[in-house]
Amino acid sequence: MKRIQINKLLFLASCILLSSAVFGQSKADTLRQKHNESVTIYGSSRPVTGQALKIDRKPQVPVLEMSTVALKPGFADIKVPTAIHLKEIRPDSHIAITQKTAPWKNLLTLGIGSRISPLLEYFYSGGKPKHYLLTVHMLHHSSFLNIKNYLPSPYTYSKAGISYDKYFRYHVLNIRGNYRISSNRYYGYNTKDDTLKFDKNDTSLKQYYQVARFGVKFSSSYRNNYKLHHLFRANTYYLSDKHGMSETNVHFDFDLHKGFSVSEIFNHQQLGLKGSFDYFGNRTAASYFGNKLKEDYFARVLPYFDARYGIFSFKAGLNFEWLKQDSGKLHFYPYLHVNVNVAPGVFSFFAGLDGGLRKNSYLDLSRLNPYLGSSENNFLWENTQFQAFGGFRGNIARRFGFEFRVGYRKFENMAYFDHRSFLVEPWLNSSISIAPLKNEFYVYYANGHVFDLSGSLTYANTPNLNIWLKGQYHSYSLEASLKPLYKPLFSMSFGASYLINGRIKPWIEVYYMDKQWATHYLSNLYLLTNPYYYLDRYFDINLGAEYHIDKQLTGFIRVTNLLNKQYFRFDGYPVAGLEIMVGVRYRF
Repeated sequence: MKRIQINKLLFLASCILLSSAVFGQSKADTLRQKHNESVTIYGSSRPVTGQALKIDRKPQVPVLEMSTVALKPGFADIKVPTAIHLKEIRPDSHIAITQKTAPWKNLLTLGIGSRISPLLEYFYSGGKPKHYLLTVHMLHHSSFLNIKNYLPSPYTYSKAGISYDKYFRYHVLNIRGNYRISSNRYYGYNTKDDTLKFDKNDTSLKQYYQVARFGVKFSSSYRNNYKLHHLFRANTYYLSDKHGMSETNVHFDFDLHKGFSVSEIFNHQQLGLKGSFDYFGNRTAASYFGNKLKEDYFARVLPYFDARYGIFSFKAGLNFEWLKQDSGKLHFYPYLHVNVNVAPGVFSFFAGLDGGLRKNSYLDLSRLNPYLGSSENNFLWENTQFQAFGGFRGNIARRFGFEFRVGYRKFENMAYFDHRSFLVEPWLNSSISIAPLKNEFYVYYANGHVFDLSGSLTYANTPNLNIWLKGQYHSYSLEASLKPLYKPLFSMSFGASYLINGRIKPWIEVYYMDKQWATHYLSNLYLLTNPYYYLDRYFDINLGAEYHIDKQLTGFIRVTNLLNKQYFRFDGYPVAGLEIMVGVRYRF
C-alpha cells in the first residue's frame, strides 16, 4: 500500500515538473477539489474555472478573462467542498474577449434536466461608474426523480442575494445580504433489502437548512502608500434546520497598514495590524438534548511587517489568538510568508510557515456533508499547531500557467464524519444487532499530521481555447489508529473548452477520485470491531456545448455523469446517475 502511495506521489510530481518546463503560470485558481460527489454534477460553461456545477452550485457564466488569483500562501484545503461559492459576475462580461460587449444589465438562465430538474437563475448588475454598483442574484435548482432502490431522494436549492457598492473619492462601502434554503432526505438505506422498515413519510427522515446573511465592509482606496490604509468588516449569519438546530455567528475584522521608511535597505516597507472577533452560538435540536445553547468567543491580533528588497519580498508577524469555550486559552503562532520573483511576472518561488485556529462550524460541515445530524453540539476549533509550505508558480505570455506546491501540517481536532449507532435489538440469536435510527452522520475529531502535494497547469486568455489540469495528493498520520474518513487521498481533474466560429463552444470535464476510507453503519458484531472499508475509486465525466444563436440568446446542453456510475461519496449515499440538461441563456 505504501509503495502505491509513493508511486502516485512520484507520478504527480513528475507530471507537474515536466509540464512546468514548457508551460508558465496564470496565477492559477486554488487547488481545492471542486467535486460534490453526493449529487449530480452539471458541467461548468467555462471549464477553465475548474469548478464542476453540482446541485448546489450555480451555472458559471463565462467571464471576460481568465481568473488570475494565485494559490493562497497557506495549507491547501483537504476537504471535498459542497459549498456554493457564488462568484459575483456582471452579466455584460460573458462573451468572447475579441467581441465588443453591449451594456447588458440582465442575464436570465432557464434549464430542465432529465431527472425532472428545473433550473432558474437571474442576474442584474447596474450602476453608475465610479459612483455605485447594484447587483441582484436569484437561483433555484431542484430534482424530483428518486434514486432506484433507495428511499425518496428529492432535493431543492434556492438563493436570493443583493449587494450594493458605494464609491467615494478615497473609500468604498460594501453592503451584502442573502438568504438560501436547501432540502434533502436521509435516503441511504435500500428499502428492499434492509431489515429496518422505514415510513417514507416519516418527518425525521426529511431535512432542510436555511441561512440568512448580512455584511458591511468599509475600506480605503488610497494610492499613496504612506497614508493609513484601513479595512473594517462586520458579518453575521443565522442558520437553522427543520428539527430545531440553529447556529448564530457574529464576525468583525480589521486591517490597518501604513508605509514607513524604517530602513533604506528595502524598496518597499510597511507596518500593519490585523485583528478579528467571532461569536458562535450553537443550539441542538429540541427533541434531543433540551435545546442546549453552547457559546464560543474568539479574538485574534496579528501585528506584521512586510517589505521588498529587489526580487525578495516577505511578510512577517506574530499571531495571537484567544479562544473561550468552557474556559479561555491564549494561543501564539509565528507568521512568515516569503516570495522570490526570479523573473517578475514570469516565475517565482514562495514559502512560508504559520498556524492558527479555525471553527468547525455547522455551516461549513453541513456543506461538506448535508446528512449531518441535528443533535450535534460539540463543534471544536481545529488547531493548526504548525504548518510549512513551499513551491513555485509562473506564467508565460499570460497564457500558459503552472503552480506546484508541497506542504506539511500538524493539527488538533481535525473534523471527520462517521455514523452514530444505537442499540435496536439487545439480543438476537446470541448476537448484537445494532443500527442507526436513521442514516445520518455526526462529527468526530482527530489529532495528527498530513503531508500535502498539489499542482496545476492552465492554458487560457485566448479567444477560443481554455485547458486546465489539477492534482492533489495527501498522506495522513492520525493518532489512536484512526482513518481519514471521507477525505480524498489522491485526486485529479481535467477540463477543456473550445470556441468554434464564435458561436459553438463544446467543453469537457473529467474528475478522478482515488479510494477513500469509510465506515459501514454497524449492523452486526463483526462490523462493530471491523467497521473500516474503502469507497471505490471513480471517474466522473461531464460534457456539453453552447450555441450562440444571436447577441442576446444562447442555448446549451449538458451531459453529466456520462458513465452513469452511481458511486458513493458517503456510506449508503449513491450519487444520481446520468443526467441530460438543456436550456437557454438570455441577456437584456
